[in-house]
Amino acid sequence: MEVTVPGLVIDRLQAIDRLQSIFGACDAQRRKRADARRTAPMVRLWDGNWELQGIVHGELSGKFSWKLNDTGDGMIQLPVHHWLAKWVLDVEGRTKNVHITVDKDGARWGGRMRRMKLRKEDNGQRYVEMLFLHDYEEVKRIQAWSNPFLPAAVQFPRASVMAGPSAWVLKVMLMMNLVRLNASLWHLPNDPLDINSWGGGRFDMERWGIVVKPGSLLRDSTPWTIVSSRFKFWHDLAESTLGDAQLMVECRRYLDGDPPPWPGAKLRHGALVIDIVDKSGHWSNDGHGSRGNIFTGILRTITSLADNMVDESQVFIDEPTEVEEYQRPGFLGTNQRQPYVTYRDGAITGVESAEFTWEPSQAVQINGGGHSMPGVNEGISAAVQLAGNNLGAFIFQPTIGTIADTILRPIYSDTILAWMSLKSPLRAMESGWSHYHEHFARGSDRAYTLSGLVAMREGFWETRERTAHSLQIADGAPWFVGENGQGHFFLGDRISSTVVGLPEGKLIVEQVSELTFEWSRKGMGWDVTLGDNRASESPLSRAIREISSLVTAVHDLGVI
Repeated sequence: MEVTVPGLVIDRLQAIDRLQSIFGACDAQRRKRADARRTAPMVRLWDGNWELQGIVHGELSGKFSWKLNDTGDGMIQLPVHHWLAKWVLDVEGRTKNVHITVDKDGARWGGRMRRMKLRKEDNGQRYVEMLFLHDYEEVKRIQAWSNPFLPAAVQFPRASVMAGPSAWVLKVMLMMNLVRLNASLWHLPNDPLDINSWGGGRFDMERWGIVVKPGSLLRDSTPWTIVSSRFKFWHDLAESTLGDAQLMVECRRYLDGDPPPWPGAKLRHGALVIDIVDKSGHWSNDGHGSRGNIFTGILRTITSLADNMVDESQVFIDEPTEVEEYQRPGFLGTNQRQPYVTYRDGAITGVESAEFTWEPSQAVQINGGGHSMPGVNEGISAAVQLAGNNLGAFIFQPTIGTIADTILRPIYSDTILAWMSLKSPLRAMESGWSHYHEHFARGSDRAYTLSGLVAMREGFWETRERTAHSLQIADGAPWFVGENGQGHFFLGDRISSTVVGLPEGKLIVEQVSELTFEWSRKGMGWDVTLGDNRASESPLSRAIREISSLVTAVHDLGVI
């Protein structure tokens, strides 16, 4: 029987209208996100002066990778008759450098062309393949001088040493050397004929090609560290600090029309903005997601250093936390305190393919040193001279102490407090009684100093247990890849996933260390790599990298 009470009928109609309105809004949002996933990225080519040459359409395929604190690569193929391909092939008619920006789901990949190939396939198809390196390569080509404010002929002190919060220290080291490159009084400006590039114009950051996003020393909660450099490349001195603190270097090109990177920023079109951010929350006092299972969810832990300054102590947080952003309808993103993105591996899932790699720690004890700590050799020398000279005064040979010190110095030099060794009892117990024992910390030239202690810590980081997990996912099933409010997660965020074959219900929680977006005329999609992607590298690649690190260490030995 139909209810005819006027007031009740009105309430029902209002409820139905409201439900239809909500359904319509949700359906519109669903279709909008579906369209965004199917939309190809906006690819633009720029010349060496960042003047737009064209927006790419009609490409054969493209593939671009974001890597955590490393240089990703990119590739795009254009038909040989494409007008932008003709521009690229005209090497003499353009600037030598070619730049690219790829905008997709709120993220921007920027880079410089490293190589160009004109190819012909066996089916007769001709195309131009352009290979690019990500803008992170820019900081790999910047050295940290001993004193960036003096000419190369006069470098005092011998090394540049700074201590403080990790992000702040690394940004200051980079900023000082950007000042050297852009505003040095000892070098000619890039364009000597430009009057504005002389004098005070050198210090105008609006003219710089690379800038560092400002940050506050007092508000920087990243772990403290000490870095030293004597003409090291910035990437080399920052790599271990970034990895140990789980920080991420953000590199984003500023283009006209973009919102300013910080309030009041005035930058030139095409400037590269560098920032160091903490997206993992590994050392945060608020905790971070570290492990868990599908029954209890992702557990939060607070990580701190144990008393031996080597092992990490983890305390689980039982009480739940409410993240304000997650309460807002339509919010897309990940808060480091409470990550939530979880991929379930199975027959019907958004995980199309997966690979899990794990390797154990490689040493339980780290040795280092080579030179005595400051003051030891000098103290022994003073004692030998004092004793010898006093003894010589009785036999009328007052300089016998100096002579004895000259003879004995090769014997006693660098024998006392010249070496140090730290052992991790936790690693030893976890590894079992049969394990690899020792590893030498490269860069720990002088024992019992702050720089030596940091080098020892780096040695433990280099030999740590490694986990890598790669996923090939269907975008939007159910999570979206993207940043700046257009995706649930992106590079550097923590996400979790299950892996069929591991203990039932176990969640692998790791940082996103690499993202690759690939598209062609057949389709498009994202590849996600979690954890340390070096765990799955080939032995040959690792050997080459280790040799390179060894050469760098030998170069620095006895210098810093």
